[in-house]
Amino acid sequence: MQNHFPRVLLAACLCAVAAAQGPGTDGQRPPAPRPSLDPLLGGLGLEPATSSRYADLARQDTDYSLYSMFQQHHGDFMQRRERYNPGVEMRGRLLPNYAIKNEPGHFDLLQYGIDLEIPTLVSSDGYLLFGAYYDGRQYQTKDMQLGDETLNAAGAKVGFGAFLDDNVFLELTLAPGIWSDLDGGLHHKDFDFPGKVLFTWRTTPDFFFKLGARYNQVFEEAPWLPYVGFSWNLSENFRLDVLAPESLEFSWWPNATFGIPIGAEITGAQYHVRTAAGAGNERDDVQVQEIVVYGGLIIRPTDHFSITGKAGLTVAGDYDLTSGAAGFNRVEGTLERGFFAEIAFGFDF
Repeated sequence: MQNHFPRVLLAACLCAVAAAQGPGTDGQRPPAPRPSLDPLLGGLGLEPATSSRYADLARQDTDYSLYSMFQQHHGDFMQRRERYNPGVEMRGRLLPNYAIKNEPGHFDLLQYGIDLEIPTLVSSDGYLLFGAYYDGRQYQTKDMQLGDETLNAAGAKVGFGAFLDDNVFLELTLAPGIWSDLDGGLHHKDFDFPGKVLFTWRTTPDFFFKLGARYNQVFEEAPWLPYVGFSWNLSENFRLDVLAPESLEFSWWPNATFGIPIGAEITGAQYHVRTAAGAGNERDDVQVQEIVVYGGLIIRPTDHFSITGKAGLTVAGDYDLTSGAAGFNRVEGTLERGFFAEIAFGFDF
């Protein structure tokens, strides 16, 4: 009688290989790798419109890679917790012909800057954050006591994000830097250490409650304030993002490459300024703040590039300006209403 055991063994091995390559026990084929996604900046892949720079940290190189495991457990959470936000953004904003109530003269303001954030996975449940930023404010004045001035903010970003469980996410970001007109060199008062800590709790698949605290100089009398807000995916095409006291936005995404945001935000900072060396290098602080409402467009023609345009009104704000000289008659008060326009270019590698 012939020995059929080798043939039976070979047939069993072939069946096992076919089963491993075929549908799983749930009838679904394992997800395929997504080579267009960047493991660091979360290359966008033109996935759901809610994708952020963190959404696709997980590229499936292998079934057991760090990125694959992060995506498997937390990819949906990261995609839905905030709307699309590029890893690198270069922006410019123009505020023409502005005035401060009950003060003579007016000014044109040109804002420009760059923001960089690079999340780097260190486990299947968390990442470290590294980055940098620069923001410039160029004031051109007319018939004011103050002359032209340029204010600068520049520094680094460090932090982390970690899942405490599948529905609770903790993030902490510190942004130490300088806030100064850079006249006469740097002084210890030019340095500041803005930061935030934020818990995001997913209460339903589409609703994310947010609670935390932040330190910055947007509000002169209240540098320490709590954060309270939420992100709500109303449907596949509509979302609402609120983070009081600084921002509110409703956005409509007809498709993954095109969005229309409408919202309001508060921006501002405190800067250390000084007079020229010939005037004694005297020092003081200035405070600037704008409260704006806007509408805009977000266009994502490729996986790695986006264009955002906004336009709207500055409806209020708080200004307290000085040259830095002792006894200077400060220019202070509420910012009058005016038009602004902004454009930004986003990059993901």
